[in-house]
Amino acid sequence: MNEFTIELDIKRPAEDVFAALINFERVPDWNSSVIEVQCADAPVHEGSKVVYIGKFLGRKFSSEAQFTELVPGAKYSAKTISGPFQLDISNTLTSTAGVTHITSDFRGESRGFFKLAETVMVRLTKNLFETSMDNLKALMEADAL
Repeated sequence: MNEFTIELDIKRPAEDVFAALINFERVPDWNSSVIEVQCADAPVHEGSKVVYIGKFLGRKFSSEAQFTELVPGAKYSAKTISGPFQLDISNTLTSTAGVTHITSDFRGESRGFFKLAETVMVRLTKNLFETSMDNLKALMEADAL
């Protein structure tokens, strides 16, 4: 199992950042590997399932995830239940004076084609999520999200 953490500060209240993280229509705006997110549950809640459709290393993928914890404005955790990656993600948000600190913990394992080069996959995946979070920060601080 591989693990890494990404931490980031966004100059917006935690409620706004949390809302952006679970606004599935806008995820492709800040996460370049995601083409579309399908979610039948509105509003999203613990137990909700979403399907991420995307492209990584030139390969199209579909991955279903389920929310395992959801505390509006403060935390959400999800785990994949199908797809090329076994991934558990936990996002914790704390806010001070209008600045939100996000701690994103990732724990996962590659499957199938992606398992062949897992060490490289971990580095690429971490870079992808770091870039995605930087994109989220830039869009939120520009009031574009």
